[in-house]
Amino acid sequence: MRHIFLVNSFSLKDRTSLMISRIKEYADKNELDYLIEVNDINNSTEDILKKYKKSEYIIYAVGGDGIMNRVLNSIYGTKNILSFIPCGTGNDFSRTARETLKNGYNEVDIVKLNDMYSINVACFGIDADIGNTDLVVHNKFIPKSQRYNASVVKNFAKYKPRYFKIEVDGNKMEDYFTTICICNAKYYGSGFIINPDGLINDGKFDVIIVDKVNKLNLIKVILKIKSGKHIDLDVVKHIRTDKITFKSDKPIKANVDGEILEDKVFKIKMCKEKMKVYYNSDMIDELKWVRLCIF
Repeated sequence: MRHIFLVNSFSLKDRTSLMISRIKEYADKNELDYLIEVNDINNSTEDILKKYKKSEYIIYAVGGDGIMNRVLNSIYGTKNILSFIPCGTGNDFSRTARETLKNGYNEVDIVKLNDMYSINVACFGIDADIGNTDLVVHNKFIPKSQRYNASVVKNFAKYKPRYFKIEVDGNKMEDYFTTICICNAKYYGSGFIINPDGLINDGKFDVIIVDKVNKLNLIKVILKIKSGKHIDLDVVKHIRTDKITFKSDKPIKANVDGEILEDKVFKIKMCKEKMKVYYNSDMIDELKWVRLCIF
């Protein structure tokens, strides 16, 4: 089996060469048949992966959740297998993977939002605003472990609930909400436990809805989400389903696995076809020091 490492230079920046050399060292030591690809401003992930549409390779997203989403959207429906080396800002899917996936090949659920696929978490409302604040989330002067927290502080000041029309399992809801999260996996925001009991291979996704709250209660909810103790709060609704629709009177920006999706209507469903995901904890652990030394 050939291994294709897609290195995200936007995430690694000046550590890109270091990661490439470490991948080569690991791959040569383990006698892998491999190639290394690097995206940049002139060579996008999507353009790189076009040539692998008819292949049957393991394709690694080397970076954070965003590059994993881009690789997923480029290879879903092909015979290629998704894998990853977490070295980005959030690395949230890797947290769920470490808890739930076995070493080797796994079958993982995939959620479709309009024409975009998601393997981790998609969010709307203040959570989307936090994840989409690029000047903070990708600010090299803020330690990666604190960037999500910094974005929380920035967006807290301008927080306003959003109006949504929701249809799920034959029921309709129409109101202002603080946030809505579509969760395939457990974590988002660099370790916040948004979906503590989530499963990634049960054919369902979890919908976490936080009702409209004031700023004081918002702080309490955020702290509860950090530790995964929010599910039983009166202002939180928890729905497990395989299909849901959101509507808004004006275009809204969702954050889907770290990527932005904008629309007025979001039709969300669980895909019938699962994604084959290759998980190699030994490779991740051996390359982890590169991630840890990235500021």
